[in-house]
Amino acid sequence: MKNRRLKINFPIYASIAFFIIFVITVFITGLLLILAYVLDLFSEQALQNQTILILITLVSCTVIGTIISAIASKWMKNIVNKFIKATNHLASADFSERIYLKNPPEFKILSENFNLMAEELEGINILRNDFINNFSHEFKTPIVSIKGFAEILKYDDLTREERDEYLDIIIEESSRLSTLASNVLHLSKIESQMILTDTQLYNVGEQIRQCVLLLHSKFELKKITLNINVQDVEMTGNKELLSQVWLNLLDNAIKFNPPKGSIDISMQKQGDSLTFCFKDNGYGIDANAISKIFDKFYQQDTSHATAGNGLGLTIVRKIVELHKGTIVCESALMEGTRFIVTLPSSPTESPD
Repeated sequence: MKNRRLKINFPIYASIAFFIIFVITVFITGLLLILAYVLDLFSEQALQNQTILILITLVSCTVIGTIISAIASKWMKNIVNKFIKATNHLASADFSERIYLKNPPEFKILSENFNLMAEELEGINILRNDFINNFSHEFKTPIVSIKGFAEILKYDDLTREERDEYLDIIIEESSRLSTLASNVLHLSKIESQMILTDTQLYNVGEQIRQCVLLLHSKFELKKITLNINVQDVEMTGNKELLSQVWLNLLDNAIKFNPPKGSIDISMQKQGDSLTFCFKDNGYGIDANAISKIFDKFYQQDTSHATAGNGLGLTIVRKIVELHKGTIVCESALMEGTRFIVTLPSSPTESPD
């Protein structure tokens, strides 16, 4: 109904505008004719000849109507020029241009949609630049490292220990590049995926325990205490994708936890939803950074000294969204971090 009203509005406004132009034209023409009669500008012959009066009236209406229409069209032209100027700014990658129109309603909606589009393009442009800068940094750093240590290995005076150390660094950096490339490809794949596929009914509690076992060596290395409170609950989902969610959240909890820290994993069923909580007592996240942690390549450690490439949580959020779920981060500096994942036990596919 709202769309229908919007479609009707513009013809009504146009009709009213033409009617106003017509009334003004007739009024001014009549006023001028009366003024000419009062000032005795017409001869007796002209006043008695109806044909001459009609011609004078028609010519006057035409001239006056043309002038008024030109003034009205100039107003319309100015509005159109505003849109042309604004779109030219967008075409030249200047997304700061905004348009503010109030009447008619269709032009107001058009300007609001234009401003929304400009804001979205500006945001996309910022994300694109950040993506390029971060992606270049993440690729350049290990490549420079590999190149540098490979050149050092050409020296003959290296000890076996030094040679083995440099080779280990090259292997580690190569593995980092491989992981980065795999994550980028994986993220690209799931970002283009609109509907969840390959779902099955499985025991999610058992899956989380298996993920803990896979990372057992990392827990042991930092002597982290693990408190698990998960039940054997079956849910429908993509088992492989959700496994990446649990592994990623666990890996982050280990990575940003101090030695001899602790990690709590809990699960709670509420109606048709399952809530999973991963909590650590690590370094925490700054309040200003919480809103950015799911962005591509974002790392709170701006020096990039911490292992990782800033894609893990981006992938996690996309997988959770594919399952029609939500993920929330709660954290404070030096007070630990908690990720809360809420998933429907049987996610429904969105209609086309």
